[in-house]
Amino acid sequence: MRSGVFMDELASFNTTLSHRHYGEGAYAHRKQYSSLTDLRIITYGAATGLKSLFRYVNQEYLSRASGSPAKILLGLAGVAEFNDTQADEITKVIVAIADQLSSATEFYLHAACHIKLLSHDSVAYLGSQNVSNGAEPYFEGANSSKKYFNRFHEVILKVEDTDLAWIDTLLEKVISDHQLCIRITREHRNLRVAQELVRDFVHNSKLERIIENITTGNLLEEFLTKKKTLMEIELNDTSSAELCKLVNAITQEQHPEVYLIQLKELLLPDTDFSWFKLESALSELKNIISKLGDNFPGKIELQCKLDDEQPLILADESDDRLIYSIQKVAHAHDLESLDEYIENQKNNIIHSIIQSPDYSQDYMYGAIDNDGNVNEELLNNRFSAKDTERDEDENGNFYSYKRYAMSLDEKLDQVDVTALRLDLKAVFSKEINKLWADDVLKLVGALSKQIMQLYKRELDSKDFSKFFSLAGTGQPGKWSPKWTG
Repeated sequence: MRSGVFMDELASFNTTLSHRHYGEGAYAHRKQYSSLTDLRIITYGAATGLKSLFRYVNQEYLSRASGSPAKILLGLAGVAEFNDTQADEITKVIVAIADQLSSATEFYLHAACHIKLLSHDSVAYLGSQNVSNGAEPYFEGANSSKKYFNRFHEVILKVEDTDLAWIDTLLEKVISDHQLCIRITREHRNLRVAQELVRDFVHNSKLERIIENITTGNLLEEFLTKKKTLMEIELNDTSSAELCKLVNAITQEQHPEVYLIQLKELLLPDTDFSWFKLESALSELKNIISKLGDNFPGKIELQCKLDDEQPLILADESDDRLIYSIQKVAHAHDLESLDEYIENQKNNIIHSIIQSPDYSQDYMYGAIDNDGNVNEELLNNRFSAKDTERDEDENGNFYSYKRYAMSLDEKLDQVDVTALRLDLKAVFSKEINKLWADDVLKLVGALSKQIMQLYKRELDSKDFSKFFSLAGTGQPGKWSPKWTG
């Protein structure tokens, strides 16, 4: 039974194996073609030799490419070890390459590719042989100032099958290792643009980037796990009566959208909710992704979303969802009938009235005897709509008088609506977060997934995971300093 991590099997095909002696030309067959259709090349060489490697590929192959746009990928050794002088030199070479490329050609440089492949005119070749000057008989140029004479035995596999779809699949897999791969385009004729490309290429090629990038992925996952708030919604202070009546109206009236507008105006301090973004959360996320290279597609998208300063306005299409959610809140708080709501809240309201300096003197008059006993029946009667009471004068005669009766609004204003406000805040927060925060969290998750997928082989290795854990805590080890800078 197989276990562990295994290579991707891309295709199965018939091949012919050839041995190449260094005195022979490896790919002399190309000279039989006036043009090279559907050209694909993956080859390898020293990064310091990029100029001569491109010259050879361009003169012998690219200049005769036809059919679908040519795809060329040059694997380069030693990019991570470049000093500033070498980086400047390769930048000049890239500017020159960009000047010679057609806009249709896909041309890549890769810091970790050792594949050798040549394909054109429905034929493909694989093996140990580079597509470079080394493919020519070693003694060519023997009477010149040539410094290097490549003398190697090589093997070349000619693929006999004509279905070569696997070639583009292979290229896609290699190119998808985007931390180590760059594409040269016509825009890199600009020296500044080329300098930025090379700076990132060299930077990302270093082994220590692996540690930094995986650490970033872990921090993003941790950010999501903690379910941190990105927007904190604040509601205006309001009277309990206004709030309760509007919530009730949204459940009972024929045009709830009219009352929703009034509720928004009552509760929400602004129509632009970009002000509710939490700077602390923004700063934390920006700091987490700051060490990632811009060639992580997910980083650019997330960075743009974090930097977006466009107003955040609730669209009209959110009204139906808000109305439905507010109606559910009203049901949960028994606010579908104000009379029933008042009745259910009666004890709380009476207690609040007793504590209120505005109402207690009038409401409690005659309800407490000399021994301090409370006449609860009297208080309950006073809570009703009746406003006429009987009393006894000093002569023992009874008379009737009208007592001031509290209005519906006054009673509602005695209700503690803290729980109601929290539920309404949750309703509005859900819709407002859809304007920006939810997208940010999705992008955070996508970027974390990109990082972990890129380093899946490393993370699937127990040895690497153990090493990563030790290196991350700063513990000493026997590993190369190239891992930690």
